[in-house]
Amino acid sequence: MREKMKKCLFYVLAGLMMLATPLTVSAEGTANYCFGSGGPYRKAPVAYEVEKVYHAVDLEGVENLNELESMFVTEDSIYVATLNAVLVLDYDFKVKHILSEYEDENGNTVKINAPQGLFVTDEGELYVCEPNAGHVLIFDRNYKLLHNYGQPEGLDITVAYKPSQIVVDSLDRMYIIASGIYEGILEVNSDNKFQRYFGSTTVSISPLEVFFRMIATEEQLSKQALILPTEYSSMTINEKGFIYTTIRSSEVENPIRLLNVNGKDIMPEDWQGEHPMGDWGYAIAQRVTSESGPSNLSYIDCNEYGMYMVLDRTRNRIFTYDGASNVLFVFGGSGDKDGCFRNPVSVRWLGDSSRVLVADKLAQSITVMKPTNYAGAIIEAVRLETEGDRENAVVEWQKALEMNSNCSVAKDAIGRELYWEGRYKESQEILGQIYRTDYYSMAFEKTREEIVRAYAPGAVAVLVVLIVAVKAVRHVRKGRKGGDAYAKG
Repeated sequence: MREKMKKCLFYVLAGLMMLATPLTVSAEGTANYCFGSGGPYRKAPVAYEVEKVYHAVDLEGVENLNELESMFVTEDSIYVATLNAVLVLDYDFKVKHILSEYEDENGNTVKINAPQGLFVTDEGELYVCEPNAGHVLIFDRNYKLLHNYGQPEGLDITVAYKPSQIVVDSLDRMYIIASGIYEGILEVNSDNKFQRYFGSTTVSISPLEVFFRMIATEEQLSKQALILPTEYSSMTINEKGFIYTTIRSSEVENPIRLLNVNGKDIMPEDWQGEHPMGDWGYAIAQRVTSESGPSNLSYIDCNEYGMYMVLDRTRNRIFTYDGASNVLFVFGGSGDKDGCFRNPVSVRWLGDSSRVLVADKLAQSITVMKPTNYAGAIIEAVRLETEGDRENAVVEWQKALEMNSNCSVAKDAIGRELYWEGRYKESQEILGQIYRTDYYSMAFEKTREEIVRAYAPGAVAVLVVLIVAVKAVRHVRKGRKGGDAYAKG
């Protein structure tokens, strides 16, 4: 009896250990996995690897990288916000300029004060958010101050104005995320006049909360936490003027949004009906650690191919999506190993090279990461699809699939292309592996039509022959019966 009890206890403990094991796949300390049918996590090759890590000592004239906050990348420069300066670097991390002070409209020299959000227009104008000072600074391409914009005219708020993130559209309209303002993103014209709240979020209240507030006393209600809309954490703008955003709350339904010119969320769901949200699930063990709960998405950037990547501050991972909201790959993680981060605060695509920059506030470093052959094939496939070259895109998807048999997004792309090429049976086979029911059903219908077309003529011929044969037999039988009756008569 004791032996049986020991065995049972052993199996229970073993089961609990398995449940407590994180569901991610690690290689060299990084989170390398993909999402697919049959479970949220599937093994995947390493997507990005470290090319080089830069610290202050590697940047001529830079004393430190204290309080790294954000970055911005143009066609030839990298802008970095630190505690007391905005650094301007080239792609080789040679220092082009250090903006640590400026001359205000009265001729006084003013120090840069804890800048956060940065934006640079095509004309080279630099926008700098200084939340502690409550203003947005605008410099020309020679770093001469053009405007010092405080609280926008017409903005009626009861909290201190602290702009933290900014993007500017082709009409010089500013879209500003300000700390403590929950009504939405501020849309401000070029004269610093407030226009409207953009992309306003709604509040969801459960039926139980509604019922409680109906029967609660004023004293009970006063002790309840305020129910406020969620606050945006970051944004970036694409060439069409659409704004990608992330929501600071980890409990909001759609934490990644794509806002059109009307402020409406037009972010598509993927083919499985899932909205992009970072991690789909989390291990039991993580629910009692600092890495518990859903993703907390804190930064976003997009490229010209419709791809975008988001930074998850919960587990220091970076999720990369295509324009259809399919997860392409995941990389990064928490720790000190290569490819991991301690406190990443900003991620940016580095030009059109597919390299990625990651600013780590705690490590006081900027890491340049380059795509592996696996990620390179996926990125090239997305680029070719964007340009309408589906034939060559399939070649790249096939390369990715050869390196990762779990790559559902590659199977999906190949299966759909086989359908459009009229290879319906092959399309069914590959789409069936990922349960892509819509295209699978369409391919099945086409396959059935082909079968009908292939065998219908023969079937009709056989049917005609059978009908003729039956009629002939009947005619012969009638003739025989008639002959027998004549003979008897």
